[in-house]
Amino acid sequence: MKKSLVARFIASRIEDSRLSQKDIATLCGFENPNIITMIKHGNTKVPLDKIGLVANALEIDAIQLFKMCMEEYQPSTWNVIAPLMESALTRDESRLLMALRESAGGLSLSALGAKSRQHLEDFILSIRVPPLATQSETRSES
Repeated sequence: MKKSLVARFIASRIEDSRLSQKDIATLCGFENPNIITMIKHGNTKVPLDKIGLVANALEIDAIQLFKMCMEEYQPSTWNVIAPLMESALTRDESRLLMALRESAGGLSLSALGAKSRQHLEDFILSIRVPPLATQSETRSES
């Protein structure tokens, strides 16, 4: 059975974390640390009421994790909610937007010249993270 996207994402974040699974479970308010193993193996879902705590423990954006969980766990509900959330920014998106505005001197990004727009596009492409499946394939190849 193929592991879910959420399970693979959580597993990769746990692998990258400096914390033990027991520490993560404690930070998330789970009584039994085995639930972390069950989540990362895709045997159980991240409880929606724990998304914020899980995100904080794994140092990931809570809105991103919420979106991933809803898309996977409750897709029909997410289809109703998603249009309402289109304008909601994650913490990281907000920080990036503020940095862009600051670097543009408070100007609208549309006011940038062609050369500046090209530099911005080049920068964005340079920081692009490959999809999770590609990341895990890359890890297994090395």
